[in-house]
Amino acid sequence: MPIWAVNSRVRLSRDELHQLRWLLGLVLVLLAFWTLYGLEIGGIAWRTGFFVTAATAFIWPAWPSYIPAWVRRWSLILGASALFSEFIATRFDVLSGLVLLVSLLTLSRGLQYRRLREDWQLILLCLFIIVLSGVLTLDLLFGVQILLFAVVTMAMLFVMNLLQRDAGRALTREDWRQFHWGHFFNRVRQAVDLRQLFQAAVLFGGLVLVGTLIFVAMPRYQFEQSFAFAGVKGVAGFRGDIQYNEKWSIDQDDSVAFRVDAPPGFKFTANALPYWRMIVLDEYRNDGFKQSNPIQGARPPEFRRLVHYPEPDNRMARPHLADVAPTTGVWKFYLEGNVSEYLPVLGTFDNLTFSSTQSFFQREDMQIYRIEQPSPKVLGYEIENMVVADAMPASFREVVPNLTPANLTLAKLTLADVDAMHGHYLPYPYTYFGLPENPADRAILDGIVKEIKGDQPNMPLPDFIKATTVYLAKNHPQAMSADLTGKGAPAHDMLVRWLNTPHSSGWCEYFAGAFTLLVRDAGFPARVVAGFKGATYNSVQNYYSVHQAYAHAWSEVFDGKNRWLRVDPMPGGDLSLSGAAAGSAGGGITSTSGWNAYLDGLRMIWYRRVINFDQTDQAQLADTVEQYSKSLAQNIGQWFASAWQVIVGLFNQPLTGTRLFILGSLLAAVVLAWWRAGALRNAWLQLSGSRWLTRAHRLSPVRLNAGRWLRRFEPVWLAHAADLPPAERTAWTRVRGELLALRYGPSDPSANPAETFNQARRLLRTIKRQPANR
Repeated sequence: MPIWAVNSRVRLSRDELHQLRWLLGLVLVLLAFWTLYGLEIGGIAWRTGFFVTAATAFIWPAWPSYIPAWVRRWSLILGASALFSEFIATRFDVLSGLVLLVSLLTLSRGLQYRRLREDWQLILLCLFIIVLSGVLTLDLLFGVQILLFAVVTMAMLFVMNLLQRDAGRALTREDWRQFHWGHFFNRVRQAVDLRQLFQAAVLFGGLVLVGTLIFVAMPRYQFEQSFAFAGVKGVAGFRGDIQYNEKWSIDQDDSVAFRVDAPPGFKFTANALPYWRMIVLDEYRNDGFKQSNPIQGARPPEFRRLVHYPEPDNRMARPHLADVAPTTGVWKFYLEGNVSEYLPVLGTFDNLTFSSTQSFFQREDMQIYRIEQPSPKVLGYEIENMVVADAMPASFREVVPNLTPANLTLAKLTLADVDAMHGHYLPYPYTYFGLPENPADRAILDGIVKEIKGDQPNMPLPDFIKATTVYLAKNHPQAMSADLTGKGAPAHDMLVRWLNTPHSSGWCEYFAGAFTLLVRDAGFPARVVAGFKGATYNSVQNYYSVHQAYAHAWSEVFDGKNRWLRVDPMPGGDLSLSGAAAGSAGGGITSTSGWNAYLDGLRMIWYRRVINFDQTDQAQLADTVEQYSKSLAQNIGQWFASAWQVIVGLFNQPLTGTRLFILGSLLAAVVLAWWRAGALRNAWLQLSGSRWLTRAHRLSPVRLNAGRWLRRFEPVWLAHAADLPPAERTAWTRVRGELLALRYGPSDPSANPAETFNQARRLLRTIKRQPANR
């Protein structure tokens, strides 16, 4: 075996380096396309097609060379056509079109046999897709994806640096003709320097640590008011008003609207669906329901952390349900960005706490709460001691006039006066009687109410509610579309046309609106409530998630005393009128525990620990770190002081047999370590050079150290050997021969490399101490 064979290493050829560079670029493309699956935009077809195409090119690298030339020539026109089709499919969603355009450019650049300058373009395109997806989704998985991107990019840049002399070269089909994955992988594995790879991993870990420290230490600012941020919203979801049209349909959107941490020990029963109230729509005008007037009671921007109800006074007593106890504990809500400015709640509560400074508005007469505008990021807030019931307490202004036709005279307002104001602005709370202005529409409603009551003109409220829901379910099927084209007189109110058209389909907004108008026409105050119904329980992280598809509208009817009763007129909805705990006959809470639940649980951890990390949390964390550092320094100081006292005590106190034995043992250990230092070092060199700690074809620590000493020893030997006395020349020759044997000779277990290195050190020192004129 030649003497240099011991130091041989497997090195990749320049062709193999170019292949590795191109394959790493495709890994970046696959990683970028992976992040697109978190976006709720466009269709899944083109994203899957792009990913499969890139994966095919990665598995069969020669495949892109078979793409016809005309495809590349017409790629710009094909991309423009696909972009236009995406605009049409998404109703001219600019963000969706932008993502598709960048994805097309990335796929085209990824499949191309690139030069080095084109690799830089590919890296930037992939980085843009990953960052855009991470910002829009705020997913915990984004942290993993950006770390993987950094690792692959660093490897790709390292290979690109090795190929600077071939910057203008691009691969061809001939370069892949003899390519075989097994052989290529084995070559890369043998060429990888594990020690350098470990050092790179340590440096990368340090980079992540520094980035984490910067994230923790960076000052927090609220940018929501500084610029508008593009939102991604589905068709289905919460809306702040209800407008009825001649023809309309709704597409499902199963993205999450908000997540909820319930108090410890609380769990919705198996047959109960929670109703998350967000807004009350009391005024009916121009074929739709809306809120009668803006929410009053703005909180100052500096108001922070704790929001209390005002103290009761003679104008508005604090509403409550005396016969329903609140759920003791804290509810934690995480409202997704751009869902709504209204906050979902289940009922009345004691305190509301935001996770950051927030301008806050409330309307206690309707029990609805909101911020200034939808937050572009996740909004976290906590609610203490919330009531979970199927009724809401009436406010002071609602209880005093009693809001019944028999008691309207208490407020010096007759039913005829209310009738005269139809179609005009009704002062709150008389908006709860608002009906269509057209007398013909009123006549249709009167006829339907008479049909519902039958031979009971004075039907009680509970019976009328049940009879009305039965009437709606019998005459109108449930569907996600409504079509009144050519049905009924165009002059009629749109909702009245729907009611007067047998078997016309509709969704919750139609049922809730029609029910409300019929109850009002019968003389009972009623209003529409919009929010979400239902939840999915995540058994991995123990929280509830509410999806956009759960958006719902229902009604609330005043009982004539002190509360608003929730009524869901949808077929199978909740018709409870007792004011007891919420229950539903329309199905129960579903539970998820699979892989999707695990991934969504990671997102919840991200929200709990990262998204709501604000200035106060930052200050608290800094204070905690400061206190912990002081405590740690104090403990370390106390430990050293105690150890020093023990050592001083051994010498200051009289020597006993025990102390004499301890001192003797310590001294013997030091002397033994000094005496056997060479043997210990030899053992370490042999252990660190064993096969299971080093990679094949890699020099052992003994040979590496011998090579370092030879580089220092050989020049001095050549310069001074002729002038040395015979005895010294013999010592130098012997040490040089031992170093050469350790470096290039066969492994010798009986060798003493540590002693050889020490002798080389001593000989070099003797030369340095000799006079220069010797």
